[in-house]
Amino acid sequence: MQKDVAVIAFDGVHLASLGLFLDLFDLMRRRVANQFKSRDDVGMQTRVRLLGLGAGSIRTAGNRRLEVDDRPSDTTSHLLIHVPDFEWPEEDFTPLDDMHAGIAWLARQHAAGASISATGRGIYLLAEAGLIGHGPAPQSLPMATSFRQRYPHIRTDTKSAIVDRGTIMMARGMAHELTMLTRLIARLMSSTMAGTLADAMGLETDREGLSHDPLVASAQIWLAENTSNRTRISALVQHVGVSQQTLIRRFRAALDMTPRKYQQLLRVRSAQTQLRDTERPISQIATIVGYDDLKSFQHAFRLHSGMSASRYRATSTMPNSGSSAI
Repeated sequence: MQKDVAVIAFDGVHLASLGLFLDLFDLMRRRVANQFKSRDDVGMQTRVRLLGLGAGSIRTAGNRRLEVDDRPSDTTSHLLIHVPDFEWPEEDFTPLDDMHAGIAWLARQHAAGASISATGRGIYLLAEAGLIGHGPAPQSLPMATSFRQRYPHIRTDTKSAIVDRGTIMMARGMAHELTMLTRLIARLMSSTMAGTLADAMGLETDREGLSHDPLVASAQIWLAENTSNRTRISALVQHVGVSQQTLIRRFRAALDMTPRKYQQLLRVRSAQTQLRDTERPISQIATIVGYDDLKSFQHAFRLHSGMSASRYRATSTMPNSGSSAI
């Protein structure tokens, strides 16, 4: 069953923070539809919902009224829930009392498997829900003092723009929200789509976006979805419905590489993420990303990374700090 993504907003929400989330997924929906209109009637099946605790609308920080799609419900499973930045009077935490129902819902959704992201003051709700543990939690210098007073057991991080805890990701402020959401889309949905969105939004990234050639784009998505499988290019050829020679020719023209090299690149990028964010043995990571033997994995990793997997792990941010700066 396809899971939804949602943004839950409260009175005082910053329209820019809320709108970025909705705009990203709307842009992704339109790009998916446009990409394949010459081949198939393909649309993005994931629903994007704006949720609020009020009776049909919420009030933004600029005192505008904004209609919501629905109230939070436990009957719907979510792939991702985002808590945007919002404002309340300084040193006054009473608004959190009015958000109790939404905070409890976030905790239940996370326990059921949802990834949750938050920006700025949205991080307070994750702290209230007990989803941050002992930290770290990214905070701007002006907000760090009040955050520590409210949550003395949670370590604050005033240097990292983004803190990544696997199923919980937090951005210090709206300036870093686009990078965080693009990373989440890559992790939860498609690295190629994240690259395409980054290109469209003017965000610098080393990810490849979807090709303008719909045949190649379809192949990219299939390869991304089957990266960890022991798939053969012949299966891809059958999926896209052209000859192997045609597929290779179109791939080279669009991406300057063969489908096999592209598959290799996706596997290495997946391995890089696991080397940074987990403590799994390298041999296990090699198996997870689709290699039958460690020697082949090491060769591919060095080819695309310019160093060994062990060297890459040693020079990357390790998960014991719980954070990564961007």
